[in-house]
Amino acid sequence: MTLDQLYTGLLYFLFGFSALTFIASFFYTTPYGRFKTTQSRFEFPPVIGWLLLESPCLFAASLTFFLSGGNSTALVPLIFICIWQTHYFYRSVIFPLRISKGSKPVALSGIAFGVVFNSLNGFLNGYAFAHAEHLLNPAWLTTPYFIVGIALMVIGVSINIHADNVLRNLRKPGETGYKIPQGGLYRYISVPNYLGEIIEWAGLALAACTPAALSFLLFTIANLFPRALAHHRWYKKTFADYPKERKAIIPFVL
Repeated sequence: MTLDQLYTGLLYFLFGFSALTFIASFFYTTPYGRFKTTQSRFEFPPVIGWLLLESPCLFAASLTFFLSGGNSTALVPLIFICIWQTHYFYRSVIFPLRISKGSKPVALSGIAFGVVFNSLNGFLNGYAFAHAEHLLNPAWLTTPYFIVGIALMVIGVSINIHADNVLRNLRKPGETGYKIPQGGLYRYISVPNYLGEIIEWAGLALAACTPAALSFLLFTIANLFPRALAHHRWYKKTFADYPKERKAIIPFVL
């Protein structure tokens, strides 16, 4: 099997897996964070757990990009791999180091799934950046696809970082338990960090216009949209004074 055939097969797999994930997530909420109610036999401290979970995207994308025989020296592909690596350096190194001390451990099963998915996702996008023919032309940087897509990515990242900062600063030193987050998009929705993540990867899908970036966007929606609804229900059930006007993930709508 050639790398191109492997890429195509895994791409179809991720599209199908995203559809199954979307349906299943309305019936089962993956037990991490506030939905983790029992202690697993094998689990890791949150800093180590998230580092192990997210870092495969760094290595898989870079190895595939530079070693798959693609156009790894062209300007536009290099810009995209730098964007990708910057995000996942934040997610796999900076974000874990800034996690609240009250965060729950990460189960080995969750880490194992993360390693598999992030390796797959890193391979697909690293390969697509290096092999997409339309990205060989530097003029792609002046197209509406790239300009609007990058703008969406910046908006999504900004929303995500602000939401993470709000959550991290909810507890004072020594405090435990959950509180109602306030400020920013938390005025309007329960999980602006999820909305920011979706906007960010919608931006990448538009900026790159590759099937791999689209597959990642669809999986992100399939995974986070039902989970956002579960978060919203949890907040309303847990806090009697939870703002009634606040929606789950789309301001003023849902």
